[in-house]
Amino acid sequence: MTDPIDDRPPPPIHPPRQARSRETLTRLLDAAEAVLRDGGLEAATVPAIAERAGLSVGAVYRRFADKDALLRAVHERSFHRLRELNESRMAPELFAGYTLEQWIGGMIRGLLHVYRQDRRLMQAMMEYSETHKDAGFRARAAETNRAALASFAEMVKSKAAEVRHPHPDTAARFALITVGLVLGYLGVETATQE
Repeated sequence: MTDPIDDRPPPPIHPPRQARSRETLTRLLDAAEAVLRDGGLEAATVPAIAERAGLSVGAVYRRFADKDALLRAVHERSFHRLRELNESRMAPELFAGYTLEQWIGGMIRGLLHVYRQDRRLMQAMMEYSETHKDAGFRARAAETNRAALASFAEMVKSKAAEVRHPHPDTAARFALITVGLVLGYLGVETATQE
């Protein structure tokens, strides 16, 4: 039996109105990312995040209804940043003077760099989104991934003359998924060696 999609809005985040409140929100989100980066999803408790931010547990709950609302905010901010990075780096006009092979090589090096820098945070965010009890949230997170794949496929299609595969769009999606799976596997292997 599949979960019904929960169309209810996520738990409220109390938006900051003053500069000091915006700074507190940023500290909380930065602290949550740091805890996730250091210890993964299991380590992300409200007390650990509050301590890392130098705030009280009560300060967290004044800003967020619960831990889930805080982690949703971290997830949204992380993937918003990645989306902006992808959009700025995948504009076809940036690669007019490069071959498809040069562009893909650069993109894979960039993915490796980002992954090495934020491997544990990215793994925690993926685990959070893939195991979340809200089917609607899982669907929105999956759509973010599909949009990234579509952007990559569009870039490859702009160089279709250089692709020797009969279906460039399918080949591009397969290549990016394969790179993602390899990075995920390497992350598991690295984590077991730590």
